[in-house]
Amino acid sequence: MRGFICIFTVACIAATAAGCGNLLKRKNIMDEARGFLMSGEFSRLIELAGDENSGIDPDGPLRRSLDSLADRARRFMIDFPLTSEDVLERLRADSVDAGEDDLRRWEDAGELEYMLIDGERRYFRWAHRNLYRINDTLRQEMQIDRERDSSLAAVCMEQIGHILEKTAIAGPGASINPRTMVIRYTITVDADAVPPGETIRCWMPWPREDIPRQDMVRLLSSSPEEYILSPPDTPQRSIYFEQVAVSGKPAVFSMEAEFRSWSQYFPPALFPGPVPGGGPAGAVQAGNVLPSYVTAYTGERLPHIRFSSEIMELAGSLVAEGMTPYEKVRAFYRWINDNIIWTSAIEYGLMSDIPAYVLENRRGDCGMQTLLFISLCRYAGIPARWQSGWMMHPGHVNLHDWAEVWLEPAGWVPVDVSFKLQPSPDPVVSGFYITGTDSYRMTVSNDYGRQFYPPKGHVRSEPIDFQRGELEWRGGNLYFDQWRYRMEVKYK
Repeated sequence: MRGFICIFTVACIAATAAGCGNLLKRKNIMDEARGFLMSGEFSRLIELAGDENSGIDPDGPLRRSLDSLADRARRFMIDFPLTSEDVLERLRADSVDAGEDDLRRWEDAGELEYMLIDGERRYFRWAHRNLYRINDTLRQEMQIDRERDSSLAAVCMEQIGHILEKTAIAGPGASINPRTMVIRYTITVDADAVPPGETIRCWMPWPREDIPRQDMVRLLSSSPEEYILSPPDTPQRSIYFEQVAVSGKPAVFSMEAEFRSWSQYFPPALFPGPVPGGGPAGAVQAGNVLPSYVTAYTGERLPHIRFSSEIMELAGSLVAEGMTPYEKVRAFYRWINDNIIWTSAIEYGLMSDIPAYVLENRRGDCGMQTLLFISLCRYAGIPARWQSGWMMHPGHVNLHDWAEVWLEPAGWVPVDVSFKLQPSPDPVVSGFYITGTDSYRMTVSNDYGRQFYPPKGHVRSEPIDFQRGELEWRGGNLYFDQWRYRMEVKYK
């Protein structure tokens, strides 16, 4: 018996040593992989993750962690594909006389977006277009958004006039000015992106039915015919399909649906009251009893809604004692209007703290500006939540994000911070989107970064927003470079 114990003990010691050796090996591999990611050595990271002779368990946690890091590296490489020569070619095609010295100067000023990948400068795919928006001289010369902004402003101004007239009759916050739209949404997956015989899973954006500004939602047709609609209160609403991949053929998912969208406007005179619960900025006061479906949208939600020192300092500089919640909302809106430039954004999934990026760089797209706005509101004690989907304005159909804030006595009030102040001397018209919205919307999400129904098994292409769709198969996620989307709209 004593001999058995000795043999058993020796075996345990040996097994423990082997286990420690394996743990050390896994740690060293992960440390090396993280180092490659941090230093921009993406090709070496991808090579490490794909090494079939590494002895890594293909189904183990180390393999999943390596694949995740390699996937992140690939996403950066897709978003930053341009060389210096590519950027210069694009600039010269736009009649901008520039050389390498100009690129360095713009880079040093933070105006030309690049990163070091495998030891070389690689530029954001829309770096040159953003440069025209950011650089003071080129912004005046190029004015690349002038025609678009002018055309959209004309549509909005016409809408605002009708909405204000009808609100004066129907009352503050009434759902008015309906627009019925028929959409046809198509997702096409590249041929052989998935092995033949494997099932492709597809989530498409679907119009919400649980908000006062959207109703009469119905499916007209779909391909495939079988589908699953997520429950109406799913934070990010979807219609789900499955399809078997066929060798050499793209997989096409499509649906046609009809819905009705409404305008809403809440005149500022509706909000004369004191700060909820009284007291300074920082949190919704305990004395102000709010329902759980409102308090769910207070406080931090890391990593993108974080009460950093920068958020606290900015909010503190914009609010004063005794300001009403509406006055705070207006102050935050106006500051973003005056200080943040709209620019095309890298994929949100590659950003660790979106509001921090916006504050540091003084730029960002609609969703980035919205997250900054929500963070300021929540820190100032105002419940605020994300909404997103599509802007459906004729000639300007596109992905879009905005917000809602809870203001007594109205409840949830729409705020579209990236639509900015409108070009009108009338402050009511100019500030319309501080407490109003038009009818050209398709609202899909009431929050960001939430689970789908049915759940997605692999990491999302867009972990925050949901507008384009999401796809996967048994072997992994299908990223945006493996499929395309198309939105077609008819107005009734």
